[in-house]
Amino acid sequence: MLLGLEVCSKSTLAVFRAVAQLWIVRRLTRMKNLTAKSIQTFVAGALALMGFHALVWTPYYLVVSKSLVLVAGSIFSGLALLIGIAMLTGNERAIFWARIYLLLGICGGIATICLSVFPILPKEAPHLSWWRGASDLLTPAILFWLLAWSRSKNLRDEPVA
Repeated sequence: MLLGLEVCSKSTLAVFRAVAQLWIVRRLTRMKNLTAKSIQTFVAGALALMGFHALVWTPYYLVVSKSLVLVAGSIFSGLALLIGIAMLTGNERAIFWARIYLLLGICGGIATICLSVFPILPKEAPHLSWWRGASDLLTPAILFWLLAWSRSKNLRDEPVA
């Protein structure tokens, strides 16, 4: 019951649960069809989304915060949009640049964690949280791993039947 109202019966919930479980099992069996190209397409889409998100926030950083560090970081993060689009169009050099971009993102996340854990910066500097650094480290690390996996010889170019 939700706010004194019965939303749906137990049998309806059981049907929803069964459909959800079937959907999950069905999706997991399709994981055999992964190809190097499909993984690279996923990484390209994730990079393009990250870059687009950074570019959308650039005017805010210009007008409201007026911090050149945030503007430069936003423009650098916006390069991910160009790399993602180049990967989606099939440019082989874009994979190289994506690896470099993701490695720089991993190094930046490690640096943020180190600067937040060890009090190196002066007290006037903005506070860096280790949680933010960990989340900024996790996304590029996973995307880099996926990109490296897609380039491995163990992954087939053709889907498994």
